[in-house]
Amino acid sequence: MPGPLEGYRVLDWTVFQQGPTAAALLADMGADVIKIEPPAGESGRGLGKILGMDLPLNFYYQNQNRGKRGIVLDMTKERGRGILYKLVERSDVFVTNYRYVLAKKYGIDYDNLRRYNPKLIYALSTGYGLHGPDADLPSADIAGQARGGVMSISCGTEDGIPAAIGGGFGDEAGGLVTAYGVVLALLARERYGVGQMVEASLMGSVIEMCRLWLQFYLIGRRSMPGSVLGMTRSSAPLWNMYKCQDDKWLVLSVLQVGKYWAPFCKAMEIEELTKEEFTLEKLMSFEVATAFVLKLREIFATKPRDEWLKALAKEEVPASPVNEMADLENDPQVIANEYIVEVDDPIYGKVKVPGIPAKLSETPGKVRRLAPELGQHTEEVLMEVLGYTWDDLAKLREEGVY
Repeated sequence: MPGPLEGYRVLDWTVFQQGPTAAALLADMGADVIKIEPPAGESGRGLGKILGMDLPLNFYYQNQNRGKRGIVLDMTKERGRGILYKLVERSDVFVTNYRYVLAKKYGIDYDNLRRYNPKLIYALSTGYGLHGPDADLPSADIAGQARGGVMSISCGTEDGIPAAIGGGFGDEAGGLVTAYGVVLALLARERYGVGQMVEASLMGSVIEMCRLWLQFYLIGRRSMPGSVLGMTRSSAPLWNMYKCQDDKWLVLSVLQVGKYWAPFCKAMEIEELTKEEFTLEKLMSFEVATAFVLKLREIFATKPRDEWLKALAKEEVPASPVNEMADLENDPQVIANEYIVEVDDPIYGKVKVPGIPAKLSETPGKVRRLAPELGQHTEEVLMEVLGYTWDDLAKLREEGVY
């Protein structure tokens, strides 16, 4: 039997993990996924070495790019984009997790690509959702984990230090939700003949992964205690978490130290350090990194978290608050992207529940009702779907069938 997505062509313009994972999941199900990279290769190819795993086969790149065919196109060149547009005309899905401002800059946004293929499914993986005040901020895995709330429920009960889940948990969750959205959009196209945009974020996907704890808070108005012992990583200063003056935590999620070093120093008011030779190799030195982490802990402790986040955001340095479940309800990104919604139930009234993380522009999902009471819709379903009569139901009830 062919895969369920056999015959579908997917264009994959992605980087690192969240977007590539989504496309890999589609490839696993039979789609012809074409990975599009710049001439120098996408940045994920080099991350295996950065993580200290210089193996014959790059485990990091292999993990989320299996099953694909690869091509090189320079999107900064008009002809490169022209080839992309021709591919779009002959494809079903376009997947990207580049910042949407960059996609718009090069004419690779949804509004432009659908001119070439009105039935295109355009899947965008973002950091914090397509809408809201922080929609364009850079992000990475642990930033999504932090703002999505999972780090607060993974902290240790002894020290209360937030703990990130390894293996790119946020990225993998984002990839799953993106792929899920693509499949839904393909189904909608088959049924209604429409192309559309699908959007899923790190933050929204992480919220989905820990929605049981969020639902507990939304109903019980208190948080579950952390369930995993916390850990600290003193050897990664710019990929770490710090407590601020108001006892609130934030995370730095900087992978490209060279790119963000000067903006980071400016935001932290330590610009004198930009004069030093602070290479990635030097930063990865355990002694240097440990000393620098201790210094950053002292600096972050001098101001409230919101002040630091504003300063870092101004310089576009990847950083995020470590949200607790109680913080999610009022987070502007959660509100703007409807990661928490309200259901009007005839018994319980208005109840807040986690929203739908995959956003489809033309056929959006909706949380229609709370979980049913035992057997609540038995008669409705049997009559509506199977055509049973009240007499049939009476006999079934007499027989104890329901």
